[in-house]
Amino acid sequence: MSEITFIGDDRSLRGRIRQHLRNPPMRTIFLIALIVASIPFAIIYPKVSKVAQDNWKVVELSRERHFVNVTAASWIYPFLRMQAVRMQNAEVPIEWRGISFKHGPCLPEHMSQLPVGKYAYAIETACKNLDKIQMTYASDCAETSKCMISNEAVVELQIVLDRLKVAFSDAGFGIQPDDQEQIRE
Repeated sequence: MSEITFIGDDRSLRGRIRQHLRNPPMRTIFLIALIVASIPFAIIYPKVSKVAQDNWKVVELSRERHFVNVTAASWIYPFLRMQAVRMQNAEVPIEWRGISFKHGPCLPEHMSQLPVGKYAYAIETACKNLDKIQMTYASDCAETSKCMISNEAVVELQIVLDRLKVAFSDAGFGIQPDDQEQIRE
């Protein structure tokens, strides 16, 4: 009789492949599953990635404040006032560091729209002072859960608010009723 050959004894390439396919090791099963799962991912990823990038750009644009077709002279004082009052009452870091006074409302493009004179100088000075106050007392709001704003910071912010109010009223703009109630003890 001829000799009986077991598949496990067949060391040829064909025999090893046959044995491997009949009883594959776990790493082969994992590798096949990974390849099968990555094919749809490779097909879909470029489209999803492009949509995600476009959506992220929309989100970034929506986070920025856009003051279109309005001169800075009409909105910058109320905006700075609102931010300074928000900083005075800050309880969490986002209220203290909600905006940057070097950028945002104090951009050079906005400053160039202001009428030359006392009002423009007061706004520019307020931007610099608010940025300085924000950076000086940033350690008061270093924790993520609360802010302990010192009285010195509140007083400095009130001085900036008072100077802005005087410059705003001297420039001939109307004072909102809300303006007169902002004085803080």
